[in-house]
Amino acid sequence: MTAPAFDTPLHIHHGDCIDYLAGLPGGCIDLVVTDPPYGIAYKTGHRTEPHRFAREIENDRDLSVVEAVVPHLYRLLKNDSACFMFCAWKRQDEVAEILAGGGFTVKNRIVWDKGTTTAGDLKGAFGYQYEVLMFATKGAPAIRGKRWPDVWRHMRVSADKLHHQNEKPVPLLEQAVLSMSDPGDTVLDPFMGSGSTGVACLNCGRDFVGCEIDPGYFGVARDRLDAESAQGRMFAGCF
Repeated sequence: MTAPAFDTPLHIHHGDCIDYLAGLPGGCIDLVVTDPPYGIAYKTGHRTEPHRFAREIENDRDLSVVEAVVPHLYRLLKNDSACFMFCAWKRQDEVAEILAGGGFTVKNRIVWDKGTTTAGDLKGAFGYQYEVLMFATKGAPAIRGKRWPDVWRHMRVSADKLHHQNEKPVPLLEQAVLSMSDPGDTVLDPFMGSGSTGVACLNCGRDFVGCEIDPGYFGVARDRLDAESAQGRMFAGCF
């Protein structure tokens, strides 16, 4: 019998996800739910320091980190499993090509309807109210429970509750987790940011593996997951 890759329900790593994932054994992950850098050099409208969201996102100048991570995701996923990956609508075709080039079959471009528009170009463009969530598969996994339409409606996180400038709402992530995994499965987020996917996994009874390169956000995720865990610190071996 092969030894399990992870010895705790919550396993998080601070550092470059490419290096970390390269050291994991193939076929140890049941589902990927992740929100990588969009390749658009995003910077929040809060442009003056010392606002906590003033700095740019790591590795957000292009899609090179997505190109680098996709082969690892495919190798780590078990057969008949799935990957959910958020992306910018402006780069969705490129992301779909990267996923397909890595062996995945892109099944849906799910629309996350955020329920409200962002600022953007107030005079020259209509308000942006959605983001794209790629749904890609390795093999032929079955949807658990309800077969949802490809528009998922969840209000974005209010500004006063944000842990990260690009934070996704936990109920949205729970919908992905519940749709394509079973209780006790291991879910990977190699760009975990403030740990929202981990919170969704805790709520849904899944194990979680996360990685974050930014030391500040890693600390936020660690503390948040510790607080959310009913069993206290379950990732004593995090590093």
